Amino acid sequence: MLLVRRALPPYAGLWSLPGGKTEANETARDTVRRELKEETGIEVEIEGVVDTVNIVPGEGDGAVTYRLTVFYGHPTGGSLKAGGDVEAAEWVHLDDVEELPMTPGTADLIWVAALRRG
Repeated sequence: MLLVRRALPPYAGLWSLPGGKTEANETARDTVRRELKEETGIEVEIEGVVDTVNIVPGEGDGAVTYRLTVFYGHPTGGSLKAGGDVEAAEWVHLDDVEELPMTPGTADLIWVAALRRG
């Protein structure tokens, strides 16, 4: 599983799935490909959608809800290196996923993706 350690809030210092905001005139799949390349150096072929989830990182006035579409796929090229707004990018074996400090819900999404990949 390809994971990144977030450098910025929300959840700075925690491991998560790579991703980011969609830019103007960009499809969700284009966003995934661009963000993966920026944050990890890896190019990917997208195979499907794991889930769409809503994340509310903070409570109180001004709390922002993020709507995330989580995809699964396989690498097609590139070279692993942390970039963009991440501290680290690593391939993590599924047996080691539960040992990492992760953003809420990430481990569950990883297991769903792993089951879909077979």
